[in-house]
Amino acid sequence: MHKSLRAILILLIVISFAGCDQATKSIAKRELQFSTSVTLVGGLVRLHYAENEGGFLSIGSELPVVVHRLIAILLTCIVLVGLILLLSFAQNIKLSSLILFSLLLAGSLGNLIDRLFNHGRVVDFLILGTNTIHTGILNIADLLIITSILMLFIAELLCKRAG
Repeated sequence: MHKSLRAILILLIVISFAGCDQATKSIAKRELQFSTSVTLVGGLVRLHYAENEGGFLSIGSELPVVVHRLIAILLTCIVLVGLILLLSFAQNIKLSSLILFSLLLAGSLGNLIDRLFNHGRVVDFLILGTNTIHTGILNIADLLIITSILMLFIAELLCKRAG
């Protein structure tokens, strides 16, 4: 793929999905912050507003505020720089990997924007599953990160199995 076309594709994915993440967080903050949970799709989707000061699933939230904010922001910046370098310089990257790494970049950027402009907290609002089996509270950026990492891992396993 030509470098300029590749750059345009990466930018479109990152801007679109990080923008979608920020838009849904804004709607959640406006519509859910002071209301009770909303249940959809026969209880498989629950909308409930929360702000997460820790990392994924509140990991690290028990640390002093300054420490976990600094760690979360620094780790995210390291991931972002690594992804940008990978996407910029990887020569023979498959289109599927390019898209998945771009989605990972978009999700990481979406949560970094929250941390920088929401006093170190990330807006979460989405719980998927049933009453007995369900996710923690997430947002679109988290779903992008989880899904892209899982898909990259599965793709790598399939490549190793085929080769």
